[in-house]
Amino acid sequence: MRDQILIRLNLIYTKRKINLNTDYLAFEGVDGSGKTSYIEALSSHLEKKSINFKIVREPGGSKLGEGIRDLLLSHEYTVEPLTEALLFSANRANLISEIIKPSIENGIKIISDRSAYSSVAYQGVGRGLGFDKIYEINDVAVDGYWPEKVILLDIDPEVSLKRQKINDRIGSSELDFFKKVREGYLQLSEKFNENFLVIDATLDLTDNLKTIYKWLELD
Repeated sequence: MRDQILIRLNLIYTKRKINLNTDYLAFEGVDGSGKTSYIEALSSHLEKKSINFKIVREPGGSKLGEGIRDLLLSHEYTVEPLTEALLFSANRANLISEIIKPSIENGIKIISDRSAYSSVAYQGVGRGLGFDKIYEINDVAVDGYWPEKVILLDIDPEVSLKRQKINDRIGSSELDFFKKVREGYLQLSEKFNENFLVIDATLDLTDNLKTIYKWLELD
C-alpha cells in the first residue's frame, strides 16, 4: 500500500513539473534584445514536454493585426504618438478577442512576442504619453487578458541595437528613445514584480533558459 501511494505521488509530481504554470506568457524587451531566440528555444522545450501552445506576435498576430502592423512599421506614414498608441491597442483588442481568449478557453497556452506592456514602455514612457494613461487605454483593450507572466530581456539599447539592424519605422528610432523604453520596462518590472522575471540578456542563452524554465516550473 505504501509503495502504491508513493507511486501515485510521484506521478502527480511528474505531471505538475511538465505543465507550464501560466496560460499567457509574454516576452518583452527593447528591439534586438533576443526575444525571437528565447521564444524558439522555449517552443522546442514545450514541444518535448507535449504542452499545447500557440505563438502570437504584436503588432500582428491576426489577419487584421498584420494589416495594422504594416501601417505601424512602414516608413510610408508619419504616425503621431497617440495615433500609434491607439493603433497598437486596436490590434491588441482584436488579437485578444480573435486568438488569445479562445485559445486559453480551449486549454492552449499562449506564448507572445510582446504584449500590452510594450505599449506602456514604448508609447507611455518612450513617446512621453504617460505610463498611467497608456496602461489605462490598454486595460480596456485587453479586457482583463494581461499576460500572467512576463519575461523581460533587459539589455542596454547601445548593445542591443548593435546586435540587430532594424529598419522599420519604430526600430530605426533614435538611441535616446530606446533608453526611455528600457526605463519604462524597468518601471513595469518594479510595479508588477510578482508577474515579471527580469533576465540579463547579455548573459549566456543556455544559462538564462535554465532560470526561465525553473520560474515556469518546467525544469
